[in-house]
Amino acid sequence: MTFKVPFLADAQLESAAQELLRRYAKWKGEPPRPPIPVDTIAEGVLGLTLEMGDLRSKLGKPDVLGATWLDDALVVIDSSLEGNEGRYCFTLGHELGHWQLHRPLREMDKVTFPLFSREPGAKATAAIVCRDGQRDSAEIQADKFAALLLMPASDVRAAVKLVTGEPLAIDNFVARKKAGERIGELRDFAAEVIAKGGFTNVSNQAMQIRLETLKLVVDGAQGRLAF
Repeated sequence: MTFKVPFLADAQLESAAQELLRRYAKWKGEPPRPPIPVDTIAEGVLGLTLEMGDLRSKLGKPDVLGATWLDDALVVIDSSLEGNEGRYCFTLGHELGHWQLHRPLREMDKVTFPLFSREPGAKATAAIVCRDGQRDSAEIQADKFAALLLMPASDVRAAVKLVTGEPLAIDNFVARKKAGERIGELRDFAAEVIAKGGFTNVSNQAMQIRLETLKLVVDGAQGRLAF
């Protein structure tokens, strides 16, 4: 399922994620700290209903991870992610990205979403259904939003300072990435950042990507970057 959305710069996506974290801080009376309580944000701040269910069977699609029914303010995460906290939380953060970034477009009549039934025989209503591997612009925006929400830049940088004191330089990093190598130094670095920073609901892979995005890991040939 794809739908066209306007371009959003990374700074706009970060602003949207930070605004939601500020709303949580106001609602809770204290700023959020990792692990970011994404389920509490969904239910307590946004007033969404969260469920887990067999979306793949109900929707007849073998690779569905999550879905959001807009009129019902309902987010359903596929039961295949039960017990996998990292994937569950990232998928939920992804759905919140759709809710925050793309639902308003419908209210402004800028986007028409497809219709899906929550249950066999039920009336089909507007929904965003997310499948594994989708890479259209709306899904990319929602993925970035999830990363920004679960791994705020300031918290990641603070954890890196505790681990290494500076960005990690890896020999031949760019060439090894291009060759498709699984880089053990990066995996171990991400694991340490997760542990030191308290990002216990984030997968190692997600943290690796976030560290690269924040330029907290660099090619050794380029030298070390300062914070």
